[in-house]
Amino acid sequence: MKLPVLKKSFAEKYVIKITAGVLTVALFAGGLTGAAAQTGQKETQETKTEAASETFDDGEEEDLSELISLEKDEREIEKEENVYLLAAADGKVYETIVTNHLYNRGEKETLVDCSELSDIENTAGDETFEKDGNKLTWQAKGSDICYSGTAKKEAPVSQKVTYYLDGKEIAPAQLAGKSGKVTIRFDYENRSSYTAKVNGGNVTVKVPFAAVTTLVLDERFSHVKVENGRLESNGERMMAVGYALPGMRESLNVTDSDFAGELNLPEYFAVTAEVENFELDTAMTIVVNTGEMISMKKGDGSALDDMMEELTDAVGRLRGGSSELADGMDALRSSLADYTSGMNELYRGSGDLAKGAQTLNESAAVISQGIEKLDAALGKPMSEEEQEAVRSAAASAVEQEFENGKTKEAADQIYGALRYAKGEGDTAGDGELYQALYDGAYSANASAAVYGEVVRNVLLAAAGQPADSGLSAEEAASAVRQQFGAAAQAGDTAAAAMYGVTEGMTAAQLAELLYAKTGAGDTLFGKTESTLAAQLAAGRNNGQIEAAVEQSLAELASELALACRQSAVQAAGAAAVSGAESAKQKVAGQIEAVNDSGYSLVTGAAALSRGTQSLADQIPALTEGITALNNAAGQLADGVGRLSDGSRELEAGMVEFDEEGISRIVNSYNGDLKPLTDRLQAVLDAGKDYQSFSGAAEGAKGSVKFVCRLDAVKAE
Repeated sequence: MKLPVLKKSFAEKYVIKITAGVLTVALFAGGLTGAAAQTGQKETQETKTEAASETFDDGEEEDLSELISLEKDEREIEKEENVYLLAAADGKVYETIVTNHLYNRGEKETLVDCSELSDIENTAGDETFEKDGNKLTWQAKGSDICYSGTAKKEAPVSQKVTYYLDGKEIAPAQLAGKSGKVTIRFDYENRSSYTAKVNGGNVTVKVPFAAVTTLVLDERFSHVKVENGRLESNGERMMAVGYALPGMRESLNVTDSDFAGELNLPEYFAVTAEVENFELDTAMTIVVNTGEMISMKKGDGSALDDMMEELTDAVGRLRGGSSELADGMDALRSSLADYTSGMNELYRGSGDLAKGAQTLNESAAVISQGIEKLDAALGKPMSEEEQEAVRSAAASAVEQEFENGKTKEAADQIYGALRYAKGEGDTAGDGELYQALYDGAYSANASAAVYGEVVRNVLLAAAGQPADSGLSAEEAASAVRQQFGAAAQAGDTAAAAMYGVTEGMTAAQLAELLYAKTGAGDTLFGKTESTLAAQLAAGRNNGQIEAAVEQSLAELASELALACRQSAVQAAGAAAVSGAESAKQKVAGQIEAVNDSGYSLVTGAAALSRGTQSLADQIPALTEGITALNNAAGQLADGVGRLSDGSRELEAGMVEFDEEGISRIVNSYNGDLKPLTDRLQAVLDAGKDYQSFSGAAEGAKGSVKFVCRLDAVKAE
């Protein structure tokens, strides 16, 4: 019901468009007070005045919300309300319909609103809502919500429309069809209230509502005069447009006589005309909150207070500063002898400065050249001779370590791994290998078990891992291949060959290869089998078997320790070459790394050398300048004397400027302008606080406009 009623009641869309357009111009093209001044100049304008023409299309199908848009920035608005007031011809409202637009800026699933409306309907979609008191929770699903409802409360601004025929008040129904001199007067009442602090006390002001009323006048009207408004015409229709700022005089505590010229703050609008067979088709009023649109950025009372305080403080500081300047100039004048003496000393020391700059320049050049040579050397890969030297040094170091007892230590560790096994609580017991040999269970399986453990220990030694490491044979083989790969990338040709050969080998094959490289005449598997078979064949009783097994394991451990020694020596050589290349690259990267200043050690040293050279080049000019300054010391003394005299004159002038100028300006502001600007700021604050008619969610920013349409006055 609500939207059809609105569309029918507001069928004359061009009336709303011209009303909104005039209101926009009044608010944004010169401000409300300027529009009010223009109103006074046009209040006697008659129908023969030619206004700017504008064409309208009655067939347009815009929504009502679009017709009354004021083209303001709505990016921050979360709820926009349009309140449509259907009123009788005398201005009494008989129905209030509200349309709301909830902006879903973040495309939320739900939107929460607060509304006092009844008969709520979704007007732009099928989204539903839940109502809890005045709280509405819409299932928005990322979309905006547009809904309407009816209200019982009164609008904050009401209008009373009074009709006169030949100077006598008459009811609109009785006026229909009559002829004569007709006056229609619109009186607006602002019933809003807002308490604010002004000059230390509480004052009551009103929300700064602006009302614009438009009447469509046909050929029945002639000799039209307007009070607080103007006439508009497009050649076919004539309109009387009126402006009002109800409650503004009371809020500012002023009268029209307080303003110069014809500036006023109207609270009514009247149209007088000669009429034949009176009828009135359309009368429309739009009421908006101007506090949303007007800023006190250039007239903010608090800002003016601060400015006046700052001005007073600044002048006081200038007075004090001028006095201090004069005292300082006197002190400078008396101490000029010290300055002259210092200039002489500087002149004598300029020769030492030149020598020091030259020494610094030469040293910086040497540093830069040295760093460049170091960088170039680090950037070259190691030669075969250098690699061989590194491998040899690393191998000798490992060889020496084994000579110093490492071989026996390795043999003992291997023997322990072959002989014993850890039991519960870390206790040592006979290992599975020992038990199998002791029980005479030597077989292909037992030989394989012994061989597997031998392979693992050889690979652990080659990888640089202890014999009691938890690595498996395959994991140890992978670690050995990684060492060969790293050395190959560093340029070690021997390691590269080994990496290529061992790629794809099993752990046993790799262990056999490493054992063979020690110069052994047998394989690990063959050595394992022959050693175990010989020892077992020699034993015939428990003591003999035990001794044979122990001896076999000890000899096998010694053999494996020697193999480990050879593998470790080879691996150390390859790792040393890889580490040397890596260290060179790391050092080169460090001296070539660019820091936050944009320089590396290399480029920084070069820049330092260029800078010291530039400094050395400038020293002659600096020496000449010091000589000139020393020669000018006498002239400076004369200048300082004149400045001292001038500073005393400035001090006297600042005293006169403060007493005769600034003090009078501040006194005038405190007496006349400040009370008005403070009240105006309170009015604008009231406007910014009024953001909703029917309610809004806590913290939501709203905007509201009121549109009132009077019923037509028609003759039966």
